[in-house]
Amino acid sequence: MTAGEAWTREVLRELRARRYTPHAWVSFLRASFTHARASRAEHAREHRQTLLVGAVGIVAWSAVFAFQPWLAAAGMLWWLLVIAMVDWHLGMIEDDAGRPLGKLGTPNLLSIARAAVIPALVVAPPGVFAALLIAAGVTDVIDGPLARARAEETRLGVWLDGGVDAIVLSAATIGAASHALLPWWAAALVLGRHTLQWVVVTLAYFIRAAAPPRSGVVSGKVPGLTLFAGLALAALQLPGATVLVTLGALGGLTTFSLTLARARRLQPAG
Repeated sequence: MTAGEAWTREVLRELRARRYTPHAWVSFLRASFTHARASRAEHAREHRQTLLVGAVGIVAWSAVFAFQPWLAAAGMLWWLLVIAMVDWHLGMIEDDAGRPLGKLGTPNLLSIARAAVIPALVVAPPGVFAALLIAAGVTDVIDGPLARARAEETRLGVWLDGGVDAIVLSAATIGAASHALLPWWAAALVLGRHTLQWVVVTLAYFIRAAAPPRSGVVSGKVPGLTLFAGLALAALQLPGATVLVTLGALGGLTTFSLTLARARRLQPAG
């Protein structure tokens, strides 16, 4: 367990011991912000890199003002939230042994870049939607192998990659349905699948006072690829999109249910 994980477990256990009262939440948030400030001071180089990436994103979204002012505003707000969350979790730029990477790393930058286009996926016309979705898929395919090849695997990368993927797929599903490329019932199935996972993981995180273990996770890679393939077909307006999206969503629900069952079986008695 790294020092950051130990700190997280300690403050979560204190939150649970105080029965999640409003005062306990205030203390929890105060401790989190204090810890984040200390992490920024300790990871000054990564902090500067995060601010630079944030500035680049603001400039990019500013260019959209000439075409869609409201989308540019929404994109900027979303981007500021993404950068704030990355900056808040700079302490997670370390490997499983607690060794700091010393930089954001190219794989993390790819995940952050993938997060940048999420607002556009919801409203982009089919042609732009297809280009953005395929670009997001390419970065998702290469960031994992790249992290391993460059020895840039970090705790932040693991959680950032999974979280961004879920939001990208959800936003793309909404965008496809809004352009009648998918039926809304299929979109609801995808959104329900990801919402359920986020709710359960978040509750488990706070109730157990520890991050959910990754050792017992049943891989959802095949359902995820199936879902992405369906969305790509929808973006290109090709047949079979609804079938693949449905299979991907149901497959994701199945693997998540199996993960929960395995976690319950492996949980120590008492």
